[in-house]
Amino acid sequence: MKGNRMVELLSNLVPEEGVRQDVIDRVDLFRITGSSPRTPQTYDPGIIILAQGEKEIFIGDDFYTYGPGNYLVLSVPLPLECKTSASEEKPLLGFKVKVDPAIVGEILLQSDNAGDKFNSLLKGIGSARLDSGMLDASERLLEAISQSEGNCYLGSLIVKEIIYRVLTGEKGDLLRALAYRNQRFFRIAHVLDKIHESYNSKLDMNLLALEAGMSISAFHSSFKAVTNSSPLQYIKNVRLHKARMLMIEEGISAYNAAIHVGYESPSQFNREYKRLFGLTPGRDAGSNESRIDLM
Repeated sequence: MKGNRMVELLSNLVPEEGVRQDVIDRVDLFRITGSSPRTPQTYDPGIIILAQGEKEIFIGDDFYTYGPGNYLVLSVPLPLECKTSASEEKPLLGFKVKVDPAIVGEILLQSDNAGDKFNSLLKGIGSARLDSGMLDASERLLEAISQSEGNCYLGSLIVKEIIYRVLTGEKGDLLRALAYRNQRFFRIAHVLDKIHESYNSKLDMNLLALEAGMSISAFHSSFKAVTNSSPLQYIKNVRLHKARMLMIEEGISAYNAAIHVGYESPSQFNREYKRLFGLTPGRDAGSNESRIDLM
């Protein structure tokens, strides 16, 4: 059956729950063995392909679903909500190709038909049908990873092929936008990178707008068009997600996590954390249900 080869390959490559990061450059493999309700998460830029299982993504009023028949494209880091359908008997299996704007630009320069320029301002996320060409490339990538470490070079070529197939597919504009520096999407993406690098510093809206080369009103409207969030809410969500990772993955106390991500008031941190995640920081970090969904 179509796609069964990917299930077989991923089952062997990721035999236990978790993520194998950078099995080759810019490629992560993952297995998730339990379903999870709609939960706030943060997704980094990438192309995510599932061989088995299903994910539902909620971002504001928008809804995306992806599974074996389609793939997800994110061109910017986005706080969102995610629902996972998986089990021990039928785990969620897939892989992620991390998006590098330099690679996207290189492929566009070398290609005569990777899409035309455009002027529209896009959302930073979309899903597309997994056609036979993309499925074939995905299987060949996993086979190259499976055979030996010596196939890293071959694997890196197939990664570029997958990016090319996305660029020439129905959601190619999401990646092409990263290569055009004079476009508003690129400038917002640059600001998002700055926020993720400096989330624990004081971030002034006027300076961020200046960084984007926009008026404050154009910056706010462009930012919301790409992320479906205001700049202030986006920064708050990034800080809260970073704090959650520190508490759950590194065992840092709620107070220290709050200070680390830039909160001056622990009580404000507690209020905003509970509003986003539904639990106080202490209860969430101590819950057996807590899990950071990397995919």
